Amino acid sequence: MVTAPIMNNKLENTLSHDFPIPTYQQWRETTEKALKGKPFETLLTKLLDDIVIEPMYQQKDLENCSTLRMEPGVYPFIRGNEVLPKAWNISQELEAPTPKLLNELIKHDLKRGQNVLHIVLEKNMKNGNIPSVKENGYGVPIYDLNDVKTTIKDIDLTSYPWHIDAGMVNIPLLAALSEVTDRLEGTIAADPIHQLIQEGKGCYSFKASFDYMKIAVEWAKEKHNGLRTVLVQTHAYHNGGISPCQELAIALATGVTYVNELMDRGVSATDAGKSITFSFSIGNEFFTELAKIRAARLLWAAIMREFGASEQGQKMSVHARTSSLTKTKQDPYVNLLRGTSEAFAAAVAGVDSIHVSPLDEALHRPSAFSRRIARNTSLILQEEAYIHVTKDPAGGSWYVEALTEKVAQTAWAIFQEIEKAGGMIPALRKGLIQDWVENSWEQRKVEIEQRKKTIVGVNRYVSENIAMPPNADTYRAEVKEYASKVIEDVNDIGRLKRISMEHIRALLMNKTPIHVIHNLLQEGCNGEQLSPIETKRLAEAFEHLKKQAKVLKEKRDGQLIVQLIGVGVFANHKTRVDFSSEFFRSGGFDVRYSSVTNESEIVEAAGDSQIIVLCGDDQSYHEHAIRLVSALKNDPTKIILLAGRQNEVFEKQLLSVGVDQFIHMKTNAYRVLKELLTKIGGE
Repeated sequence: MVTAPIMNNKLENTLSHDFPIPTYQQWRETTEKALKGKPFETLLTKLLDDIVIEPMYQQKDLENCSTLRMEPGVYPFIRGNEVLPKAWNISQELEAPTPKLLNELIKHDLKRGQNVLHIVLEKNMKNGNIPSVKENGYGVPIYDLNDVKTTIKDIDLTSYPWHIDAGMVNIPLLAALSEVTDRLEGTIAADPIHQLIQEGKGCYSFKASFDYMKIAVEWAKEKHNGLRTVLVQTHAYHNGGISPCQELAIALATGVTYVNELMDRGVSATDAGKSITFSFSIGNEFFTELAKIRAARLLWAAIMREFGASEQGQKMSVHARTSSLTKTKQDPYVNLLRGTSEAFAAAVAGVDSIHVSPLDEALHRPSAFSRRIARNTSLILQEEAYIHVTKDPAGGSWYVEALTEKVAQTAWAIFQEIEKAGGMIPALRKGLIQDWVENSWEQRKVEIEQRKKTIVGVNRYVSENIAMPPNADTYRAEVKEYASKVIEDVNDIGRLKRISMEHIRALLMNKTPIHVIHNLLQEGCNGEQLSPIETKRLAEAFEHLKKQAKVLKEKRDGQLIVQLIGVGVFANHKTRVDFSSEFFRSGGFDVRYSSVTNESEIVEAAGDSQIIVLCGDDQSYHEHAIRLVSALKNDPTKIILLAGRQNEVFEKQLLSVGVDQFIHMKTNAYRVLKELLTKIGGE
């Protein structure tokens, strides 16, 4: 066996002499030369939270960074809750329009890598109301104990943990599930604040929700010690467009609210901390999202230590869901890349479980095909990329550690603002959080509309022939049959009027529907109201343009043509032709191209297209543009645009002869495209 020689001091000194380490100043001088006159500041990246990312990090950036002195499994758990590496659970969301169909889906997916019973409930049920039965809805309607039994029929419940967002109050569902199994582990939890900010109205008061939350925590401690019954979710805020640090601060403030309310009702800090699962959305800023999760564990551990919780109560249990905000209906297969990148960030950050969004999530109920691809994303990251066999894979990176520290500091300052406002609930009632969401969304929207932020397949790199994923299966007959059975059952049920955990179980055994039990629990409550946060997606504006363009094409025999006219030599106008082509394709227009060298060719080149875009270099414009525009304007129906920004004097001249608009890198593409569609009859 040949072994490598041990490096001695003499060899080290020789290498240092032959390959000296450049100083930061030397690197910066070399970099500025490569920029060819552009300022070094163009390499700095400013995030939504006003955190500035440097182009290069050094060891000196960590001189005051506390995170490097920490180990995995040790307070404050920034590097993970466990000493040894641990695989995350594959916790894909499972839902169907009826319990029987959900049972079939669960058994199918558990055989193919899923290892969490992550069931999504119908939204009315989560609010304590009668669940609706719809083929095209989302979430399973569960009416009574029989539906619970149907859902889990022939499933080995001892082998899988649960993950269920039960909405405002979870004790009826807990009682029902405890009737079908002696072992409840994982998360079957209430999150009243998140439910209310999604829906705007709730049938429970916050006081009643917290009273029942306390009952669930104490019941779980006594009966099912591995079960968490409180959820802190950030999905509504994330999908409204909020920034990562604000999202983290909101999670902390919500968690603090729940711990305070539980402690006020006699629950210990340790038991409160052990009862909570945090569920974060993971967006498309890879390193920021990675830092967000690491900072979350750090800050939560510090908060729970101040509450007096033990080490187990200080550990943050984290479920991650890849972002709905970033997913598109246009070119949906690109969602595979988005979901993979987001899941990768969550995995490297060391979360406990991950849901990867199916590629068709924004289009319709995910199909078996898309669920399989999403599930396999986690499997590949585990079994082929081996992400889970390393403790804190990002730990020690100068960039990641410095960014984690900045995210933690920024989020902590925002958290203190919420606390100064009185806490999470008063901040929501005052509209403070909603204003933050709207302001962050406006910043995101401008960047997307100006195409500073790229959405592949939507506002850049638009494909003309988009392959669409297969539709989900239809279940019209099964849904109709189930809905009629439920109506008959509900009409036969009377009401009873005593409330306790044991009596809830008795009601369930007596075939009382779950929503009727909720009605009993709501007696004497005045339902809460908050200004809800609207769910958005980054791609919606440009998807709307394409929809508008499609309608207009149908009125125009399938065509909506923009004619690009290259002025002068091809090499001189190619850059602006490419820019303009992508600009208009992002709005659903069809693009044609021709080139001219003089005004005698321009009318023929324009053809019958209503929208004409001149593309050339600045010199060609000064030589030819005024004459070309004048020739085109003999037809007053033509809309003439010019690609590229010009000086103010020249722009005025061009406008005076008939140019309608200039398009360039700083143009709000969405607004221009919207105006054009409206102008040519695309309302």
